[in-house]
Amino acid sequence: MEENIAHEKELLCKIALGDQHAFGLLFRSHSTTIYLTALRLTQSPAVSEEIVQDVFMKVWLRRTSLPRILQFKAWLFTIAQNTIYSAMRKRYRELTIQRSINAASSLPQPAEDQNTGYEQLLEEAVDHLPSKQKNTYILIKKEGLKRQEAASILNVSAETVKSNLEQAIRNIKAYCISKKEAT
Repeated sequence: MEENIAHEKELLCKIALGDQHAFGLLFRSHSTTIYLTALRLTQSPAVSEEIVQDVFMKVWLRRTSLPRILQFKAWLFTIAQNTIYSAMRKRYRELTIQRSINAASSLPQPAEDQNTGYEQLLEEAVDHLPSKQKNTYILIKKEGLKRQEAASILNVSAETVKSNLEQAIRNIKAYCISKKEAT
C-alpha cells in the first residue's frame, strides 16, 4: 500500500514537471474507473468519453499543484464527480430547451391565408415579454445573432442569454396557448 502511494507521488512529481509518459500511465490507471462511473450515471458512451477527457485535461492543467495533493484519488474523484454532474446539468438544460422548442413548434401551423394572424399573435406574445426576455428573443430569433454576440450586446453572460431565451419561449408558448383557448 505504502509502495503504491510512493509510486503515485513519484508519478505526480513527474507529471508536474511535464512528463507526458507519466501522465499517460496515470491516465491508463484511472480512466476506466471514471469512464464506468460516468457511463453508469449518464447512460451515454460518448458523453462518458468526453467526461474522461475533461477530467484529465483538468488534471494536466493543474499539474504543477499535483505534488502537494495528499489524497490524489479523492481529489481526482471530486474532479470527476463535479465534471459528471456538470455534464448532466448541461444535458438536462439542452433537453429542456429542445422540449420547449418542440412544444412551441407543435402549435398549430397557420394556413397561408392565416399567416398574418399568426405573425400578429407572435408579435403580441413578444410584446408581452419582460424587457430582458424580449430583447434576447429579438436578438436571437429575429436578428439571428449567436448567443455570445447577444450576450456582448446585452452586457450579460451567454448563460443568461440562454436562460432568458428559454423563458421567453415558454412565455410565448403560454401566451399563444391562452389566446387559442380563449377563441
